[in-house]
Amino acid sequence: MIKRRGCGCGCLTAIILILVLAVAGWWVYNNKDTVRSYFYPRHYEDIINKCCAEYGVDKWLVMALIREESGFDPNAESAAGARGLMQLMPDTAAWLISKGEFAFDMEAAVSNTEDNITLGVYYLSVLKHNYSGYDSYAPVIAAYNAGIGSVDGWLASGEWDGSADDMELIPYKETREHVRKVLRSYDVYRQLYE
Repeated sequence: MIKRRGCGCGCLTAIILILVLAVAGWWVYNNKDTVRSYFYPRHYEDIINKCCAEYGVDKWLVMALIREESGFDPNAESAAGARGLMQLMPDTAAWLISKGEFAFDMEAAVSNTEDNITLGVYYLSVLKHNYSGYDSYAPVIAAYNAGIGSVDGWLASGEWDGSADDMELIPYKETREHVRKVLRSYDVYRQLYE
């Protein structure tokens, strides 16, 4: 007598997996806005819009930077001591407060959400002005992460030309990865919400 080999549990598992994926795909398709806002949130948008209008900064750049810097956690603090949504270092915050003649103090700039966003957007406007001759936000993001002195040094020595195409030439791995992530998030924000 010949025994037939049946489909067994392998086929049943495959069918269940296909059904689960189909239902998940259907749910995602019908809840695109929910999925979108989960992965690319627009928290604090009113404050961001106000600051970006005042300082001439692209709001999607700010959203992307906050997403990568702090994950929209206003209480975030890095191992290096950067704090808040915009991950400002206390020394940088103090310098910016003096430069921009802000009424709030350094502690407010790193702990108060609105002040932190205001100062971070102001900083981006300063960096945008410094690197206005470049075709991308790459040097702005690099300077936000590594400091103006580092980026100016790389550009002056020819180590990096400031372009997004040559990000691999950024000497600091952390900065190189950060620029890549922020630019990717920036592109996604623009594609999703513009």
